[in-house]
Amino acid sequence: MSGQRVVLLVALAVLAVALAWSARPHDASDAERIDRITAELRCVVCQGLSVRDSPAESARQMRDLVAQRVAEGRTDDEIRDEFRRSYGDWVLLSPPASSWTVFVWLAPIAAVGGGLLLALRQFRTAAVPR
Repeated sequence: MSGQRVVLLVALAVLAVALAWSARPHDASDAERIDRITAELRCVVCQGLSVRDSPAESARQMRDLVAQRVAEGRTDDEIRDEFRRSYGDWVLLSPPASSWTVFVWLAPIAAVGGGLLLALRQFRTAAVPR
């Protein structure tokens, strides 16, 4: 084998080991958990910002509360549920799908589909000679 092939094989082996190492399961640190949870929570006074990204005082207080709950040993779901009980599903940046939220997602799709059907019907009737 030539020297270039050896270098290429070694580089591929190193890349494969690095990918395997980074994909290994590991327990999230407290800081990682706090970061992940606060990224999922909506700031209650900001427009569309997560608690992690918001500079508001209320967001800082929510971050502190999340850190306190993590230090107490609560699970991520328990912490999220506490905020949901206090603020409702709205506090989650990605609220859970429920029976009524399906309509929120389907209404625009149905409107576009209905518009396309109307346009298609108009084109067909305009194409038919009279």
